[in-house]
Amino acid sequence: MEQLIVSVSGIRGIYGKDLKEEDALMFGKAFGLWAKGQNIAVARDTRLSGEPLKAAFISGLLWAGKNVSDFGIAATPALTWFTEKTDGFYGSIITASHNPVEYNGIKLINSCGTFLNLKQFESFFNTYKNIEKKKSKKPGVYFFDAHLMDRFFSSLFNFIDVSSIRKKRIKVVVDPVEGVGAIYSKKFLEMLGCDVVMINSTLPGIFSHPPEPVPSHLRHLGEIVKKENADIGFGQDPDCDRLLLVADNGMCVSEDLGFSVLINWILQRKKGPVVVNIATTKLVDDICRDAGVEIFRTMVGEVCVVEKMKEVGASAGGEGNGGVIFPDFHYGRDSFIGMALALEMLAKTGLNLSEIIKKFPQYYFVKKKIKFPSEKISGLYKKLKEKFTDGRIKHLDGIRIDFEDAWLGIRPSGTEPIVRIFVEGKDTKTVNSLIKEVQECINSFYKTV
Repeated sequence: MEQLIVSVSGIRGIYGKDLKEEDALMFGKAFGLWAKGQNIAVARDTRLSGEPLKAAFISGLLWAGKNVSDFGIAATPALTWFTEKTDGFYGSIITASHNPVEYNGIKLINSCGTFLNLKQFESFFNTYKNIEKKKSKKPGVYFFDAHLMDRFFSSLFNFIDVSSIRKKRIKVVVDPVEGVGAIYSKKFLEMLGCDVVMINSTLPGIFSHPPEPVPSHLRHLGEIVKKENADIGFGQDPDCDRLLLVADNGMCVSEDLGFSVLINWILQRKKGPVVVNIATTKLVDDICRDAGVEIFRTMVGEVCVVEKMKEVGASAGGEGNGGVIFPDFHYGRDSFIGMALALEMLAKTGLNLSEIIKKFPQYYFVKKKIKFPSEKISGLYKKLKEKFTDGRIKHLDGIRIDFEDAWLGIRPSGTEPIVRIFVEGKDTKTVNSLIKEVQECINSFYKTV
């Protein structure tokens, strides 16, 4: 289990190598014993490894005496919505989210409908480490329910202007990368009166391109949007908690800009504080300033954002990777509410997405990931502080250094054995210069360690 990543983001590894059925069984036993409620909701994404891992995980829950509601293949936001709105349920979904197809994982959901926070996860993991000493309970009861997504959509429609969207007959192209959206997105959008073109929606679980919804992975979607003369395109990740927007001219909108556009639309509907993680674009700061609302930043991780949103009574929030959170509906990153809000924005403004994004100031945001020894990351932080003495330094999550019109950040990933680098500014010259200086720091560090 050396490469199995275990963190508040869940459990994640390469199936058959780092994460096997016996691991899922033990994690299921531990979660069943740790969870205070009697009922656990379980689902999976479309990965072919999902069914055997889910079966093993459920066996562990039943061993621990829990009743299990198996929702089959369903979206992560639907499961977090269900556990948030239904008393007495914890939850888990077998997914590796945006990671490549060879990965799989287990996301754990508390009774509030959010992922486990650090304190909860440490408590759960302590139970896991001592699982061999635990005794089984009277076996729980297993139920199968194939209708979660229908109930989820019915609830969602109460929070958007469905009639305005239906009147516009918006043409949409969707790339669900053979994930959960391949099964449900067409139905969802047709219920909103859209003319829907699906690509990469056959053979669920066999991803036709890298599944992270970023522009470099979705150029074909942009081409199809233009070819079909569609109004908008949507790219989803396999478990449907991330969303990328494609404009009517075929341009793949960066995940950060698309996220910011949706945050701006939510604030036009309802003013209130906004919460994002520390790695999210500065464009959200501009939007909040113009709207006259306060912005708060947290550590990376959905649960960190959600807990702060609840604390400050936020109107909107999320993470700049395309994970918008609309708390009036539920406290979870959600590509379905993201699609609905985008369609509502087009319908009610009468503008094309290409026209809307022209109104926002332009930022250049570069994200890189490198392999770097995690045990030596503090040494790199020290070199960066010595290099950038003119910046405002924060250690909320890794290191973030803010300048007048730019910022850079470095943090270890919670889902991959890598270090992530973020650099954003208002012009390419500044961004490229900062990237070069960061790389020099990394290179000099390697020469001295």
